[in-house]
Amino acid sequence: MPSASLVRWQNDRMPRLAQIDAQCAMASAVAAPNPHLTDENLRGYVMALSAHFQGFCRDLYTETSQILVSKVRRPALAVLFQAQFTAHRKLDHGNPNLDNLKADFKRFGFSLDLAGANPANPARLAQLAKLNEWRNIAAHQGTPTANAGPLNLPLVTAWQTSCDGLAVSLDEIAYNHLRRILRRRPW
Repeated sequence: MPSASLVRWQNDRMPRLAQIDAQCAMASAVAAPNPHLTDENLRGYVMALSAHFQGFCRDLYTETSQILVSKVRRPALAVLFQAQFTAHRKLDHGNPNLDNLKADFKRFGFSLDLAGANPANPARLAQLAKLNEWRNIAAHQGTPTANAGPLNLPLVTAWQTSCDGLAVSLDEIAYNHLRRILRRRPW
């Protein structure tokens, strides 16, 4: 059973991203595409994809913390614990990269082994790193480095697919960890 965060990712965030993907495809398909407009569209897509994935990760983190805090019986302690879970959360201001995800989810007492959770995840994590690299280029109106490579629609679409797979893995990891702690299904 998926978390509310994953349901939102699949039923709200992914359809929105699919609409951006379709819009970028239409803009590229015109008889004489404008290369500057195509580049701006793709950079916007990169920004939206990164923001939506970051939003999912933050939603899952919040959902996980609220489930744990709900088990604290003293209201004053519950408020204290919730404040500690959200203090200096990396996903509030940093890119949704592996280091930030690990730092935040480590607060729940588990290491976030995304690479080991699914055989496809090492490649997905490499895609996430490229997405974050391009996100920074787009956000700061930077010039792509040789390492970043050219930006094109199939590449951004592949990053979206990788984010979707990572979202499912993150959800499973959180579920399994919470189930061990709570000794029941968390959601």
